[in-house]
Amino acid sequence: MSDTNRHEAASFIQTARRAQLVACAIEVIAEEGLARASTVRIAERAGVSRGVLTYHFTSRAELIDEVINHVYDLAGTMLLPRIAQAATPREALREFIGGSVDLYLTHSMEMAALTAIFGAAAGDEGVQRARHERHGLEMRDLARLLEDGQAQGQFRDFDVAVMARAIRGALDAALSHVAQSGEAEPYKSELQTLFDAATTTTTAREAP
Repeated sequence: MSDTNRHEAASFIQTARRAQLVACAIEVIAEEGLARASTVRIAERAGVSRGVLTYHFTSRAELIDEVINHVYDLAGTMLLPRIAQAATPREALREFIGGSVDLYLTHSMEMAALTAIFGAAAGDEGVQRARHERHGLEMRDLARLLEDGQAQGQFRDFDVAVMARAIRGALDAALSHVAQSGEAEPYKSELQTLFDAATTTTTAREAP
């Protein structure tokens, strides 16, 4: 095996191990809460020593941040293609809302872990969602979608920041509902209808 092939094999193994550790961290955090998700506990779930975990992640905080990034990347993988295929901002908003609720149903473990991280105390290395860059990026993207709709005359004149926060708050409530009920409907459809009515101009709704 050449040096290049050996390097590629080592990189693949390291990537696979990091992914395994992130998956195990998600499981432990979702099942037991962030406070109990120690590096020792996560390593045990992965079937490795704590030393192996700290080789790949120098601190618990780094691993937790990787969990956050993993969940947001997962959301992007699910939502972005649906939004990109939408012909109009109005349709894109429906896809964002509907796709988000679908994500909550199909990836309940990941969402439970993310909720636990954002809801935990700072002493447990919890993270304030409002201050995390991935949440900020999500809110900016949502605001841009709403601004595009206004610029194209599909959305009425409203405060974009307020509307974006209202949508995010409603989706947070949807996450709680889906986690408790295990069902996306009729919650998903009602949210799509609610915010379509709240944002869309009469002219756009009446257009064929």
